[in-house]
Amino acid sequence: MLPYSCSDKPARVAGRGGKVLVVLTAVLCLAAVGVIEHKMRGYEAGIQGLKAQLDARNDAALRSRRAADEDSMTPFRDHPSNRPSSRAIQHDFPGQGGALFTRWGREVCGDSKDLDTIYTGVAGGSNHGKHGGGSNYLCLPTRNVTWDHYSPAAQTKNYLYGSEFQVHGQDDFFSTVNAEGIATVADYDVPCAVCRAKVRTSTVMIPARTSCPNDWHKEYQGYLMSGHETHAGRTEFVCVDKYPDVAIGTYESKDGALFYLVEAACGSLPCGPYISGREITCVVCTK
Repeated sequence: MLPYSCSDKPARVAGRGGKVLVVLTAVLCLAAVGVIEHKMRGYEAGIQGLKAQLDARNDAALRSRRAADEDSMTPFRDHPSNRPSSRAIQHDFPGQGGALFTRWGREVCGDSKDLDTIYTGVAGGSNHGKHGGGSNYLCLPTRNVTWDHYSPAAQTKNYLYGSEFQVHGQDDFFSTVNAEGIATVADYDVPCAVCRAKVRTSTVMIPARTSCPNDWHKEYQGYLMSGHETHAGRTEFVCVDKYPDVAIGTYESKDGALFYLVEAACGSLPCGPYISGREITCVVCTK
């Protein structure tokens, strides 16, 4: 304890004990102030250290939240992540889906409550005898067709045609159970339906198979079909349901986009599993 308070005025201190006490009091006051300043600097350093630790924890928590947000957005990224990963990330969406596929040859998607029929129509494409145009089949709606700006006269010389089954002499490949008493589907228009599997997210068409891999759901099976290889036009390969629908009144050979069965050509294809001349099967699966 100091002999006098550091707040006493020098005159009062001098009156009590003389100049020696004044000097002693001043020295002791300066020492006390130094001790207090030292402690204050220590307190400030401690506070700064605690603040740094708190900031580090906040930064770590923020990075963790951002990482969690990025993981939850993975299925919706436009570009794949370049971050290395030791395992594949799987995302489950119970009760949600949206696997899309076209059921060629049918006017319905199926009886399952898990399937939505988006629309039905007929297959179309470019003329089989023309070199230009498109190279794929389209499922064209036949109801509620709408137009925007148009000219009634021919402008571009680029036309969209209807389609027909070309299975003359091959009547036993497609069942007529859905064909309303028709003996063969040859020269009838090819129906189609665009479908959505509500609880599945992926679709695959597998040629040369009639069953799906484990854990996959079979939507339908049939035969691989395309345009004829000697025709000028090119088309894609599609899987046509082996139990096709046939619309009464569409029997007429107007050609347009044509559907032919596809046969194996052993040699360029491996001759073990594939046999020349045999028609290629197919199956459409969802998961």
